[in-house]
Amino acid sequence: MTNEASQLMNVRIRRFEVIAKDIACLEIVPAGDFELPPFSAGSHVDVFINDGVIRQYSICNDPADPSHYRLAVQKEATSRGGSKAIHETFRTDDVIRISRPRNNFGLAEDAEDIVLVAGGIGVTPILSMAYQLSRRQADFTFHLCARSRDRAAFVEEIAASPFASRFHLHLDEGPSQQRFDPFRAFGEIGPRATVYICGPKGFMDFVAGAAKNSGCQAGRIHVESFTPLKIEGEAEFEVVAARSGMTITVPSDKSIADALIDAGIMPKLSCEQGICGSCLTRVISGDVDHRDTYQTDNEKRENKQMSICCSRARSKQIVLDI
Repeated sequence: MTNEASQLMNVRIRRFEVIAKDIACLEIVPAGDFELPPFSAGSHVDVFINDGVIRQYSICNDPADPSHYRLAVQKEATSRGGSKAIHETFRTDDVIRISRPRNNFGLAEDAEDIVLVAGGIGVTPILSMAYQLSRRQADFTFHLCARSRDRAAFVEEIAASPFASRFHLHLDEGPSQQRFDPFRAFGEIGPRATVYICGPKGFMDFVAGAAKNSGCQAGRIHVESFTPLKIEGEAEFEVVAARSGMTITVPSDKSIADALIDAGIMPKLSCEQGICGSCLTRVISGDVDHRDTYQTDNEKRENKQMSICCSRARSKQIVLDI
């Protein structure tokens, strides 16, 4: 059933299968008498896993068929209970809870000369985009980069799709001519070209830089990361967790959330990139250096809440309601 108040849905895993090395695919359908909401290419849902763990995963099937959602989850070596728990505990016919779809990585209606570039598991929103663009009869190319063939998801499906002729597979462990060459991928694009990139941050930075150097306007380069923000080169400060009275030092290379976890306090986390608002925590005192994209500028100026996955303190100490 659907919980209208919280916009959550109970869904059933119709199929659970491993489709590539360390990548599991979940096909989910309603667990009750309701229809799944329509979604657009680039949309994601929150998946409620266990013990308050929430993770976001892109919907990777064709938006023209919202009768089911398909999610692909890569098992991360550093997983803190998200992807690891899904791989080890989720199975066919399990009922789980998800949010309604949201889209922070949508296709522009006026996009032209489109280049889609995916790195590894970043294929998930990009594949959905390819289906939508193909139906729109748009001019696009689709590049999937992976370390090796056994780590590349959905290749057989794409090879049998209506956009197979637009697809290019690039493998790091393949012959040199098969590896991703940004100069070839972006060599003939003009300033009106639009680029969508998804994958690890270093990969996206490299691809976005190559697109810009090839003449693509910065405002037409769109990225979505699947990795938490890296914290580096920052001054340390103290966080007082008001509910327990603990004072915790946040070092220069860790987020507030990570420091709290190390101290045995488990905050609510989801994207760990400052975009979803899951970790917003009330600020009792102290000056915040806001780095999230979830709050408005006015909300940041009010200094009432902060995203503890990415934002930091300007003051030497900050007191939080946690």
